Amino acid sequence: MKTRWLCLVLLILIMAGCSKKDINPQKHSNATPVLGSPLQSNMVVQRDKPFIIWGSATAKQKIAVNVSWNLTTFNAIADDSGNWRVTVAASAANTNPQTITAKAEGTDAVILTNVLIGDVWLCSGQSNMVMPVGLIAPFTGVLNYQTEIASAKYPLIRTLTIQSDYESAPASRLNFPAQWNVCSPANAGNLSATAYFFARKLHTTLNVPVGVIISAINGAYCQEWANKDAIVNDPLLNSVYSHNSSTLYNGMINPLTNLAIKGFTWYQGENNQRDDPANYTKLNSALIKGWRTQFNDNALPFYFVQLTPFAEDYNTTTPPGGDKTLNYLAKFREGQANILSVAGTGMAVTMDVGEEANHHPRNKKPVGERLALLALKNTYNQNVECYGPHYSSWSVNGNTAIISFSSGTANGLSTVNNNPLNQFFFVAGTDHVFRQGTATIQGNTISITAPANTPLPVQAVRYAFTNAPVTNLQNSAGLPAEPFRTDTWSN
Repeated sequence: MKTRWLCLVLLILIMAGCSKKDINPQKHSNATPVLGSPLQSNMVVQRDKPFIIWGSATAKQKIAVNVSWNLTTFNAIADDSGNWRVTVAASAANTNPQTITAKAEGTDAVILTNVLIGDVWLCSGQSNMVMPVGLIAPFTGVLNYQTEIASAKYPLIRTLTIQSDYESAPASRLNFPAQWNVCSPANAGNLSATAYFFARKLHTTLNVPVGVIISAINGAYCQEWANKDAIVNDPLLNSVYSHNSSTLYNGMINPLTNLAIKGFTWYQGENNQRDDPANYTKLNSALIKGWRTQFNDNALPFYFVQLTPFAEDYNTTTPPGGDKTLNYLAKFREGQANILSVAGTGMAVTMDVGEEANHHPRNKKPVGERLALLALKNTYNQNVECYGPHYSSWSVNGNTAIISFSSGTANGLSTVNNNPLNQFFFVAGTDHVFRQGTATIQGNTISITAPANTPLPVQAVRYAFTNAPVTNLQNSAGLPAEPFRTDTWSN
């Protein structure tokens, strides 16, 4: 009987314990803060501009951020969506490794190491920007790629290559892994050659850390890189380019827009080369203005590459070589040149480094270095030459036309290796038919003699105004003459 009573008491106590409410419930654990995608160890922080550090955490979570180059603790509280950000005051360049620490209450700290402070450039476009230094199919490597890779020992150059990502709406984070790397022979072969040679020229000239973010993919259209507002707010662009527009901007540019950067480089156009050149001028100009708006800096420089000579029909003619009279690429290059009407832009001319039968010419070193020269002259105010001979005016006397160039661009006119001048000069008489003239260098001008069958007077002159003329006219700085025409005819 006594045993039965003891069992009953125990049962009552157990039931009471089960029904009792927990008066000390466990608090919801805070999540370790997640930093914005491009904020990583080995990164470069843009010098002389405020630096935003951002990320996500539990809603209302308190975040404390410290950076080794500033004694202040920066505090933030995550909003209802868990987003937070702090802004660190601008700092001068620093080659010493720095740290960034972000910590939430009750969690482990997130620590970024080996961070440098210097200049950050965003390098974008399509396959010629993608093309790596090394031999990686379908590319065949830059000239002397093995030597270039072996000598790529630049610990103050850092690179971040973004993976391909088409998105229908702007992404806040990169959806695929991307990692900042310290430039070395171990990874240089995989780097965008144009971006690498650009960064190397800047770094070795300025002696500051340089970070390049490479956001480029093969076969990309300009409209895919433009943000939505740049397209839809313009009736012409919206009618011509709205299909599939902004998808690469959404996935590969928008997640970067909190970063302070120094500027942009751009190598694109092959996929748009059949566009109406005036439409492309407007499209690329809108992209520039849109990116500047999204990065919250309307003064960001934008330096781009004019397309190299290329004969799309090289292997379809007999003999091989393509139709030498086609000029749709010349008109497209003219459309690219018209982008220069946008303030803060510059164009690298590449008429001397093309390969008629190769849309991805291997001589990328001059391309990257010419982009760097534009930046050194116009962004860094360095005393360097960055422009090749640029057409200014022409005059005619009988059957001879004289071409003059903009002041300072044609000093020491010569040819590459002092070879004979490539005769890509054409003149047209009263019949508007262009015939190849005979050109000679006369000081800082070019003298062109029209062929005997030209109906005088000479009405127009064109230089390198076809699809694939690999030129050799240059100034004393080794920079090539820009193609031009003196007419606006449709032929």
